[in-house]
Amino acid sequence: MLDDEAEVRPLNLLVVEDEALIAMLIEDALTLHGHTVVGIADNVDDALALAEEHEIDLALCDVRLAKGDSGVDAALKLADRGVPVVYLSGNCPGSAGHPLILGCVSKPFHTAALHKSVAAAHAIAAGAKSDPPEALTLYH
Repeated sequence: MLDDEAEVRPLNLLVVEDEALIAMLIEDALTLHGHTVVGIADNVDDALALAEEHEIDLALCDVRLAKGDSGVDAALKLADRGVPVVYLSGNCPGSAGHPLILGCVSKPFHTAALHKSVAAAHAIAAGAKSDPPEALTLYH
């Protein structure tokens, strides 16, 4: 497991979350640890547009989005574009459906657990061996 925070470089992250307050809490938790949130999308189209505009190291997707959009669809489409994904949801899917959909962090979460989960997921996506923190359930 990555215990030394010096080992974790700041990452460019995309947050796909339709509830504004939760999105802000996620952004605050991530930026507190030096990461950059390149954007917050509340639907599939906005998530894909942000992925076209920015280099994204990892996306965090809620499963249920407003207006009938699906975070699962967003995750699959982002993964198809080469973006590793971790679900951040109170409704974690039972399986990934794509090798770049790495796992799920259940809501509610602690900010330190979110940071450790993001770092572990990014390391795993890059091919490193990393023991996931308890908060991160891996699919592979």
